Amino acid sequence: MNSLLILLFFSIAIIFSMLGLGGGIFYVPILLNAGISFHQAVPTSLAIMAVMSLTATIIYHNEKLIDWQIFFTIEPFSIIGAFIGSYNSKFLPVRFLEILFAIIMFISAILHFLPQTINNEKPKINHFGIIHKQHNNSFYSINLWFGIPISFLAGLVSSIIGIGGGFAKLPLMTLIFKTPIKVAAATSSAMIVLTSLTGLLGHSLVGNVNKSLIVPLSLAVFFGAITGSKIAIKANRNFLNILLAILQIFIGLWLIFK
Repeated sequence: MNSLLILLFFSIAIIFSMLGLGGGIFYVPILLNAGISFHQAVPTSLAIMAVMSLTATIIYHNEKLIDWQIFFTIEPFSIIGAFIGSYNSKFLPVRFLEILFAIIMFISAILHFLPQTINNEKPKINHFGIIHKQHNNSFYSINLWFGIPISFLAGLVSSIIGIGGGFAKLPLMTLIFKTPIKVAAATSSAMIVLTSLTGLLGHSLVGNVNKSLIVPLSLAVFFGAITGSKIAIKANRNFLNILLAILQIFIGLWLIFK
């Protein structure tokens, strides 16, 4: 195992554990560039994301930043999508997966530029399918009409191309639910654990898992996640969001034209 590859994964884990994302948008392209096939790169990415996100989740839980009601409300639908996508990924050609990955990069990059608005007024009317919540002085609402289908699609797509689903769930919570950014990042990390493990299960059933890749890289992201999640508790995310969006655009273009 190349020591540079391990160092890269450690560094990426620091950044993405701060953002509440899995890191698959970088893990998969790096593994592809290292000569790993797409069908092996995807489950490897899912496995190390599960390790990274679980580590971050434990720290975020101790800081009481995770909204477990959001987690248990919409994550089951993501799990269903993740299993369906991963188990059937063997039927999809590699070029299609690369193009799909690139498209998701562009969409995710655009979402990072959209501003979040915080709601400081308590909702006065209850609507069917909408659950109102409060965090400190901020009010937000779990909108099941958006949450359920987006969560299902996030799980489906993420398990096919090896990303954690945070690309969709984080904007869902910040832009639609109006969840405070640190709560959204922490909750997204917890969701990525189950989504990634479910996707990994589906890939293992069709024989795509390479354990010799997973073990050393999982150790690297474990220590990276500890570092990043502790920094994230007090960090300002704006610069990281912009940098991430720019990098996603370049990755998408590379996958299309490589």
